[in-house]
Amino acid sequence: MTSIVTAPARTTCPAQALAARVSALLPERAGMVWTVEPYAAWWTVKPAARLVQGDRALVLAVYPWHTEIGWQLPDREPYEADLRIERMVPEPIAREVLRLVLPVLDDEAARTRTGGPRVMGRLELLNDIGSALRAQGAATYNRVGLLANTSTLAWGSGGLRYSVTMHGTNPVCDVQIQGPLRAVERVIAHFMPEPDRKRPMALPGVRGRLQRRLAGSLARYGAVEQTEQGGLAFAAGPGPYGYAAPASDPAARAHDTAPASVDLHGVGVDLLVALAPHLAR
Repeated sequence: MTSIVTAPARTTCPAQALAARVSALLPERAGMVWTVEPYAAWWTVKPAARLVQGDRALVLAVYPWHTEIGWQLPDREPYEADLRIERMVPEPIAREVLRLVLPVLDDEAARTRTGGPRVMGRLELLNDIGSALRAQGAATYNRVGLLANTSTLAWGSGGLRYSVTMHGTNPVCDVQIQGPLRAVERVIAHFMPEPDRKRPMALPGVRGRLQRRLAGSLARYGAVEQTEQGGLAFAAGPGPYGYAAPASDPAARAHDTAPASVDLHGVGVDLLVALAPHLAR
C-alpha cells in the first residue's frame, strides 16, 4: 500500500501577514492599490515586508512587542526605522502610517521633484480627496484659495462645513472644520493620535467656557495652550496639529450646539481619502 505523503504546511511570514492587513486599510490613489512583497530591512534581521504603491513604498518590520516602519522612495532607502509603534495589530498601525508617515513621504517626494505646473498638481491631489468624498455622497466644489498660490476644496455634511486648502507645491493640507461643537469634537478625534486616558481632562488657567470645554477634549491627544488671542493651539508634536478659534461670545454656554471653528495643519492626502466615509456623513 502506497503511503500518503503530506506536504508540510507553508509558514506565513508574520511581517507579510501584518503588512497585508495594513495595506487593506490604506486607500488606493490614482487607481493604484497597495501591494505586499517580501523584503529585508537594512536596520534589522527581524521579519520584514514591503508595501508598494507606485513610486511610494513602506518597509514594515515585526518585533515581539512592537512594529517598526520606514518609508522608501526611488532615491531614498531607510537605514533605520522612521516610526516605532508599540502595537502589532493593523488598525492603529495604519492610522499612524496615514497620520505620520505618508505626509512626510509625500513632502520629500515633492521637495525633490522639479518642474510641473503647481496649480494642476494641487488640483490633482484635491481631486483625489474630492472623488473619495463624492463616492460617499458629498457634494464638493473647488475654489481659489484666500491666499496667493492656493487652491481649496469645500463641502458640507452633517451640519458641518469643511474646507481643504493646499499651498504651492506642498502636498499636505490645511483643513478647516466649522459647525456645532460636539460634531467638531467628534471629527477632530479622527485626525489625532489614540487618546491618553491619563492626561488631565481640565486645564487650569484656560479662559472662556467654549475654550475650557475644547481644552478638556483636546488634552487627551496632546499639549494644549491658550494663545494671547484667546484661541487654543493643540497637538504640537508630530502629525496633524491645529488651532481652535476663540468663541464669538466668551460668556455664552459651551453646549453641544454652540458654534465652533478649528483649523488643522499637516494633514496628508491619504488620511483625508481614508476618512471620506466619516467626513461625508
